[in-house]
Order: sequence, then structure tokens, then C-alpha cells
Amino acid sequence: MILWNAELTKRLTCSEREKAALPSLVHDLLALSDKARGEGVKALLEATAGEGPMLSYGCRLIAEGYSEEVLEEILAVYLTTSTLAGLEFLKQCVCAEALLGIAAGDSRDLLLRKLAPYCGADKATSLLRALDAASGENGL
Repeated sequence: MILWNAELTKRLTCSEREKAALPSLVHDLLALSDKARGEGVKALLEATAGEGPMLSYGCRLIAEGYSEEVLEEILAVYLTTSTLAGLEFLKQCVCAEALLGIAAGDSRDLLLRKLAPYCGADKATSLLRALDAASGENGL
């Protein structure tokens, strides 16, 4: 987990309207995680070709077999040195959290529970209710 400080937290600030874009990013990252579990981490390289630099860089590090601890250190430096702010920085943070979860082998449900709070309380609750409903339908 990335350790947050006041400066990084301030850079996360964006409007609720901007945060409305995050659930689709979360769904895309969950699909990426599914791909890694189903096809292996090498499939991440193809899946993220042409995506944002952080996501493709992080997937490359995962595919190269770096430990979770090393990956976390590298991503923390990446975020700390990033010049982005607002929604774009928030997206980077969500991607970093997803990359750490993928590297750790987190289940889809756990990864969703880690990513949902970035969307704000209302959206996070909606995402988790949808997860619970889907789990109920599948008999889980």
C-alpha cells in the first residue's frame, strides 16, 4: 500500500463530477486483473500497449517478476515525482493500487474493495452493492 502524505493527498483533490469517471477505470482495471489471472502476467504487456505510461510501466515490472515490495517502492517514487494533480493524479493512484493488487494476486473482489474508495463514498458503496448482488446471484 502506498504511504500517503499531506502533499500527495492534496494532489488527489478533484470534484465529484470528475470522480464520476473513476468507476469505468475501476472496471477496466478489474478486467486487466482477470486477464492476468486467466492468461498470465505476460498478457498484461499486450493488454496495456498504448495505455498510459504508468500502467504500461507497472505491468512491465510485474511481467519482469519484480517483488511486490520493489514494485511498491518504484510506484511510490513514480507518484511522488509525478507532476500531475487532480483527476489525472487520482487516476495514477488508482492504477498504482491496482498494479499492487495484481502483483499480489488479489482476487477480483478484494481488488474492487481496494479500488472502490477512490471513487468516493457513494460510488464505492454502489460498486460494492453490485459486487454483493453478483455474488448472491452466483451462489457465493
